[in-house]
Amino acid sequence: MKRYKYQALVHLLPGDGDAVAAPPILPPGTSRMVIKAEHRQTHASKLFSSLVTRDDTLGLSPEAVPGGRDDAVKVTFVVLGDDASEYLATGERFALWDGREVGAGVVTRRVFV
Repeated sequence: MKRYKYQALVHLLPGDGDAVAAPPILPPGTSRMVIKAEHRQTHASKLFSSLVTRDDTLGLSPEAVPGGRDDAVKVTFVVLGDDASEYLATGERFALWDGREVGAGVVTRRVFV
């Protein structure tokens, strides 16, 4: 199985409870999560087990973010799969899951190691 590493920008969804009161959550450091991506040609969805590392908070102004929260974070994630490159590439959108959908992201670049 091949290993792929990507950097992405993820807009976090509100936490459980009241959407206004609950801040978006992505644990600091590295977490095991699921990446849900769509194939470019067939539009079939696939789930990839992933190690996601939160790089930093981008510091967008609250006025620039829907809902008035600073919910954009840069992440680096590693996925395993021979066909991962058919689902994930620069500019491709994906969903980030951790028991529930926690964010929507877009791949900004592939990291070659």
